[in-house]
Amino acid sequence: MTEPAAGSCYERLTAEQMDEQRIQNVAYQYLCRLEEAKRWMEACLGEELPAPTELEEALRNGVILAKLGQRFAPTAVPLKKIYDPEQLRYKAVGLQFRHTDNINHWRNAMTSLGLPAIFHPETTDVYDKKNMPRAVYCIHALSLYLYRLGLAPPIYDLYGKVKFTDEEITNMKLELDKYGIQMPAFSKIGGILANELSVDEAAVHAAVVAINEAVDRGEVSVTASALRNPAALLTDLQEALMLIYQEVLKQARMRKAEQAACKGGSEDKDMYEEFLSQREIQELIRTVNVRSAVEQVDEALDAADELSLLAALQRPCLALRGLCPDNGPWYLDQLLVDRQQKALDQGSVDPLEPAELQESISAANQEAQSATNMLLALQGVNASLRGNDPRRTVSCLMNSDLQLPEVFPSAATLYHRELQLLQRRSAQGELHQEELFVAVEMLSAVALINQGVEAGQLQTFSSSLVSPSAGLCDVDHALMDRYMEHLAGVKQQVGGALLTWNQLQEGINSVNSSAQDEHQQLQAVGLINQAVMRGDLQQLTSALMLPSCGLEEIIPANTCRYLALLTRSRQNKAQVSRDPGAELWLADIQEAVKQANQQSQKALKLCLAVAAVNQAVKENRVKQTLRVLSLPDLQLRGVLSDCAAEYQRELSSRMADRTRSGEERSPWVWVQLQDGSFYYFHLNRLEGSWEKPDGFKHHGRFLTQQEIQEVVSSVSASYSRGVLWRSSEALIIRLQARCRGFLVRRRLEGRRRYLIGQTPAVVVIQSHWRRFIQQRAYRRRLQLLYRNWRSVVKIQSLVKMWLVRRRFLARLRFFRHNVDAVIKIQAFFRASRARHQYRLLVRSDTPPLPVLRKFLHLLDLGDGDIREEAELLRLREEVVRSIRANRQLESDLDLMDLKIGLLVRNRATLQEVVSHCKKLTKKNKEQLSDMMDMERSKGLKALSRDRRERLEAYQHLFYLLQTQPLYLAQVIFLMPQSRSTSFMEMLVFSLFSYGSDRREAFLLLQLFTEALRSEIRLKVEQPQDVITGNPTVIKMLVNFYRHARGQNALRDSLGPALQDVLLDHTLSIRTDPVEVYKTWINQTETQTGHKSSLPYEVSAEDALSHPEVQRRIDIAIINLKNLTDRVLKAITSNLNKLPYGLRYTAKVLRDTLKTKFPAASESELYKIVGNLVYYRYMNPAIVAPDGFDVVDRSAGSTLQPEQRHILGSIARMLQHAAANKHFHGDGYHIQALNQYITQTHSKFRKFLHSVCDVPEPEERFSMDEFSELLIVNRPVIYISVSELLNTHKLLLEHQEVLCSDPSDPLRLILTDLGPVPSLQELMGTAADTTTATTTTTTTPAATPGVTSRLGFSPSGEMPADPASESSKMEVSLTLTNKFDVFSDSADKPDARGLLLSTKQLIIDVIRTQSGDSLTDVLRAKTSPDQEVCHDWLMQRRARQDAQTPEKMKRNQSLVANGNLSLEEKKRKILRSLCRLEALGVLRPPRAEEKILQMIAKDIRQQRLHRQRRGAELQKLRQTLSRLQEKSSFHSEQVDFYKHYITSCLDNLTASSKGANKKAAESRGKKQPSALSYSAARLQEKGVLLEIQDLPTTQFKNVVFDITPGPEKGSFSVRARFLGVQMEDFLLKYQDLLQLQYEGVAVMKMFDKAKVNVNLLIFLLNKKFFKK
Repeated sequence: MTEPAAGSCYERLTAEQMDEQRIQNVAYQYLCRLEEAKRWMEACLGEELPAPTELEEALRNGVILAKLGQRFAPTAVPLKKIYDPEQLRYKAVGLQFRHTDNINHWRNAMTSLGLPAIFHPETTDVYDKKNMPRAVYCIHALSLYLYRLGLAPPIYDLYGKVKFTDEEITNMKLELDKYGIQMPAFSKIGGILANELSVDEAAVHAAVVAINEAVDRGEVSVTASALRNPAALLTDLQEALMLIYQEVLKQARMRKAEQAACKGGSEDKDMYEEFLSQREIQELIRTVNVRSAVEQVDEALDAADELSLLAALQRPCLALRGLCPDNGPWYLDQLLVDRQQKALDQGSVDPLEPAELQESISAANQEAQSATNMLLALQGVNASLRGNDPRRTVSCLMNSDLQLPEVFPSAATLYHRELQLLQRRSAQGELHQEELFVAVEMLSAVALINQGVEAGQLQTFSSSLVSPSAGLCDVDHALMDRYMEHLAGVKQQVGGALLTWNQLQEGINSVNSSAQDEHQQLQAVGLINQAVMRGDLQQLTSALMLPSCGLEEIIPANTCRYLALLTRSRQNKAQVSRDPGAELWLADIQEAVKQANQQSQKALKLCLAVAAVNQAVKENRVKQTLRVLSLPDLQLRGVLSDCAAEYQRELSSRMADRTRSGEERSPWVWVQLQDGSFYYFHLNRLEGSWEKPDGFKHHGRFLTQQEIQEVVSSVSASYSRGVLWRSSEALIIRLQARCRGFLVRRRLEGRRRYLIGQTPAVVVIQSHWRRFIQQRAYRRRLQLLYRNWRSVVKIQSLVKMWLVRRRFLARLRFFRHNVDAVIKIQAFFRASRARHQYRLLVRSDTPPLPVLRKFLHLLDLGDGDIREEAELLRLREEVVRSIRANRQLESDLDLMDLKIGLLVRNRATLQEVVSHCKKLTKKNKEQLSDMMDMERSKGLKALSRDRRERLEAYQHLFYLLQTQPLYLAQVIFLMPQSRSTSFMEMLVFSLFSYGSDRREAFLLLQLFTEALRSEIRLKVEQPQDVITGNPTVIKMLVNFYRHARGQNALRDSLGPALQDVLLDHTLSIRTDPVEVYKTWINQTETQTGHKSSLPYEVSAEDALSHPEVQRRIDIAIINLKNLTDRVLKAITSNLNKLPYGLRYTAKVLRDTLKTKFPAASESELYKIVGNLVYYRYMNPAIVAPDGFDVVDRSAGSTLQPEQRHILGSIARMLQHAAANKHFHGDGYHIQALNQYITQTHSKFRKFLHSVCDVPEPEERFSMDEFSELLIVNRPVIYISVSELLNTHKLLLEHQEVLCSDPSDPLRLILTDLGPVPSLQELMGTAADTTTATTTTTTTPAATPGVTSRLGFSPSGEMPADPASESSKMEVSLTLTNKFDVFSDSADKPDARGLLLSTKQLIIDVIRTQSGDSLTDVLRAKTSPDQEVCHDWLMQRRARQDAQTPEKMKRNQSLVANGNLSLEEKKRKILRSLCRLEALGVLRPPRAEEKILQMIAKDIRQQRLHRQRRGAELQKLRQTLSRLQEKSSFHSEQVDFYKHYITSCLDNLTASSKGANKKAAESRGKKQPSALSYSAARLQEKGVLLEIQDLPTTQFKNVVFDITPGPEKGSFSVRARFLGVQMEDFLLKYQDLLQLQYEGVAVMKMFDKAKVNVNLLIFLLNKKFFKK
């Protein structure tokens, strides 16, 4: 529990809190009304509305209300007149003033429907949310009114059936506080409607019948007079149309008669099935009037007469809105256009309907208004252009009345500058609407283009640029992105200013010029592609030389290479793109030309380098040759400087070989490039060409680059190979060694294979050789041993000794090394043996004595046990002391409450007494005391001792009934069954506050279970009686948990599944063969239209013989199983949602039946549990879910018979499954269902097992023995006076059965109460009292007693019968306990003490002396060792007892037994066993085994006792902490009460002083601080009665001075006789009130003077407190 919650439980319920609860209840009621209105409107509109907490806000815009009005009065509220019907405007900007039109439409609709105006809310009540409850009240009235008219479904009462969170209720309470209004009386709507709508229905009926008869006669004059009858309540009759009325009514009358005849005759049918009703007559008259008016409008249109048209439109029957005579021309034009359009659409010339007329009127009004507004707006624009304010100009242009294109405020300067120039150029200096429209359209387009450029949005820019309103020319759609890029650059150049139309056009022209240049480039590229495809070198050269290509360094000599590269590039592109017709782009061409030029340069350099190599080789210059070979242009690889001579030699040799071959010497040579192309080089001119010269022959001695590369690679490779061999000499040696090793291993492997193949021979040879060797060595060893046999024996002994010692030491070291493991193993074996023995102790009914002896030490108390027991004892004492201290504080609080009540009551009483004081005379002064006595003797809560004692007795009685369930359980058992329900509603639920919190829920559950146990114990003779007998308590608890505490559980668990079943309208679960057969026949005849050849009446067997019937039954069985499984799954999966009380009651039912009927099977017991849980609790909710509010049903809908049949079938299947009861019959469908029932029963069994698996109530509700003592706020119950008296009477009637013992607590309380008081005696009223008034005074602490709550009638008047109403008055009782739970009682010696002593003696004996049975031990003789051991045990126990705290020491008899010897203890054991057998505690002949079983049970429970002791210690510490908190709270309350009493007395004194001061100032005299009265004067006032030993004649000589005392609320009284000071008496005001409360009328002062207590209080109040 959190701290706020803990703190709140210490607050007493004040009057403010009770008022807060009442306001919370009002808020909840209003939320229920909102939910009712929401569901009714949803049913009417067919759309979902917001939650009740949001409904008020949703109604403010009036859209929902207007739609509601349109639903029932479409003519009054056309759909198009509803403002913002989709609420888009409302969601965007919130409430608009036009939303009030929706509210007014709704009010008009209610007026047209005839709802009395008394219900109508004001527009501001809804729109401004000034009185939203009145709007909801109006919706409720409208629903009832429409329901009575048959136009709408009823609205349902949802009070108590819907749930709201605490936060929602609190928020609604705050909203209602803001309204500051009284909640409307929703329950009085029906009466108000009846009063407002009182019409003489008999007269209306007679007039309608007369009209029908006149129509039948066919005389127009008679019909006209009947229609004009005021009793008919017909309106808008026109004399000129009477003939038409006659014809129309006659036709309608005949149609209705024909329809009634078609329905068939019936003797009791309604006459209005043939006659026209008043409403139908009025509707027909309205239709005729409308048709006449429409024809008149059509004639005016044909004549084009404006005046005639206005007159026709103004006819009331058309109910046209918004007619303005000034708009006649527009009406004429618009109506002519609409009529012509309707003729074109429909192909016929028909007059316009009223709705069409209204639309035309509205359109014409809008056109007229638009024309006027446009003229004014145009004047404003021209005036603004004459000024210099661009923003004003834009504001004027944005006026919607001008009907201009969209204006952009960001271009205000552009609009103003350009329009100003245009205005100056105009002839009149004024712009007309057409000119302005064209100009603004163009400027807006320019502004849009600028916006597109700034935002970089190409789509917006493109659409704006090509817009006709922009007027730009030469715009190419393909160049939009370039236009935007160029204009963005221009805009940046001008500093971000808006571009004008001229700048836009210049930018477009610039981009177009650039695009044209690019087009020329494309043409040039096309020519190049053509030349490449044709292979035309001349055309290629001319195309490449074109300036539009932008190519530089075109060398005509390389044209061939250009063509080759371009052709190759084109082929690659075609291959990649898989397009044979692929063309080269400009970039490809530029790249090919550049690459051709570069290749030409590289080829020339290569030729020159090759020529240089040939020249150097020819000249035989090694260094020159090496330098030339190293040239990068030659592109040789692997050239090494160390091989220069070799290069020269090889190249010279190669060249010499070519010389010898005799090849020709030509000046041309060729060089092959890497791509395989050839370059031709002239050695003399040192020039090259890509074209092969004419007559080309290669120079024979010329070495090519490839040949040179071959020579260089060969020489370099030879050189590198030699270097490698020299550097890898060691590696070669290792390689040779490995090869030699391989050869040796191969020879060895061959030898091994040979030996393996000759294995038998090898083994024989080896065995013979080994035998020979071993025999020779053995003979030699044997001869040696024979010679030295003595030494051998000695050595053997030493060796054996050494071996044994070594094994022992090794084992010892092993144990020492693994000592932990050894200990664990030993512990395991010991534990295993101990567990085996403990199992014998626990599970065996008669454990062996050695086993028992083994565990006797567990009964000894250790130091920890002693400390815990001491702590437990100390905590219990502290808890008891704290509880008693808290009770004393509560008693002090009660006394303080009493004192405060006396103060307050005294003040209220004095106010009434003072009002009569002036009427008193000397003759009736004695009545003053009687009046004060009467005031305190009224009612049960009167502040008198007798009344208070009776009140406390009733509080004690109901506390006892609440906390001791046995009494009420017996009462329930004793009462007749016919009164059980009323008794439950009257007493049980009131007493336990419907289980509203955990304490009441716990106690109520205790009552139910105790009553159930009593019922089973006393009435049930066999388990089935629980089902057939219908016990009272089961009806009570099922009714309680189904309606009060479990309704939400049923709704949450079963609701979704049942809702799905009800929503599926296609299911068929009928399994009766005859019924399915008949349904099939009926469907066949309906579909075919022919009578079936099959007989209609057949038996079940004949019906099942048809395959179609079997198929339908199979489908029905499958559907039934699926539905049953769905509901069963909902039941079993929502186990945790079942009320705990129901589950625990099921557990108690099972266990109690099992205890009383041990022979009953588990299946039989769970059938009874299933009867409780399913059949009684769940089954009714499944059969009738609408009756238990398990499913949501829309307004006006009810369950259909087919749906109820489905639910009944599912419930019947589940019922049979729960009881495992099969259907009777042998049909295959019956067998299938029975098999399913068997399967489902196992699921039910598991579910019922889980239902009964619940914790005990003490654990569930956290209740224990101290819970009642920890309650800070005493439990309070509310019970009517009649229930209180009936309960008292009922208990007295059954007193002898309930409490036959005179010392029974109930008997003692009933003795205190005495006989049953009468109603007048209990209420403190006379028998003839006719009215009752209750006055409640709020104090800081609620005065213990009774809080009366009178019931009033709905009209707010007092009940007529005071006696009956007084009996229904509720009183609140603060329950208290009369009996102290901690009562000391002397322990009486009984058999329990003897048994305890005997067990202790047996334990002492068997711990010392061995034996297999107790008989053997007791008969065996004692040895001295056993005596010594016994003495040692006793001495140890004595030392332990000496250390034990005094309160925990054992009984003296047990201590004395410890001093006996072992033999004496044996003899005493035998005597004690005989006594126990005589007392019946032990039964022979197995008395010894029985007492040993008891000792074994004590050993087994010792551990449980320690656990419980630990839990109890923890619980006691928590209890002590809470008791200390409670004590602190009570101490604070006592201090507060003392301070309150003191402040009350101070306030009384202060007010008295203030009044005295004012009075003194007014009189101009000084107010005395004391009062002085003579005894005679006091006797005259009735205050003084007598003075002992003083005659009355001397009273005038005695003076009493009364002054305020030293303490607040005290007075000092001084007596003087003849002026001589006699005595002082300290009078305390609280003591006087206490005497008055106790009924003491006379008190003594000075031990001599007797005074009237009541009149003395009155005197002190009047003089000192000014009351």
